[in-house]
Amino acid sequence: MGKNSDIESISNSISKTILHEILVDYTNRLESINHIRKEEIEYRWQSIKKINKINLNDKDKKVIRNKVIRKIKNRLKTKYSDVVVSQEIITQKVDEELYFFFQ
Repeated sequence: MGKNSDIESISNSISKTILHEILVDYTNRLESINHIRKEEIEYRWQSIKKINKINLNDKDKKVIRNKVIRKIKNRLKTKYSDVVVSQEIITQKVDEELYFFFQ
C-alpha cells in the first residue's frame, strides 16, 4: 500500500475508535455498552498495528487528525443522527487519542 492509502486506513480505524468511545458516553441502551467497548478496543489495536508499520511525519499526523475529525462528524451525522456531540468534545477526544498513538 502507498502512504496515502495507509493514512486513509489509519484515519478510518482511529475515527471508529473515537466514535465508539463517544457512543459509550451517549448510548441509551445500557446492554450495548459492553459490545461497543469491545469494538472500540479492536479498532484501537488495528490502529496501533497500522501506525507501527509506517513512519509518519508531522504533516502526515496533521492530515490524519483532520481526516479523523471529518470522518467522526460525517458518521455521527449519517449513522447516529440522534447523538449530538459538540465540536469541542470531538476535537478534545481526537487530540487525546492521537497523543496516545503518536507519543
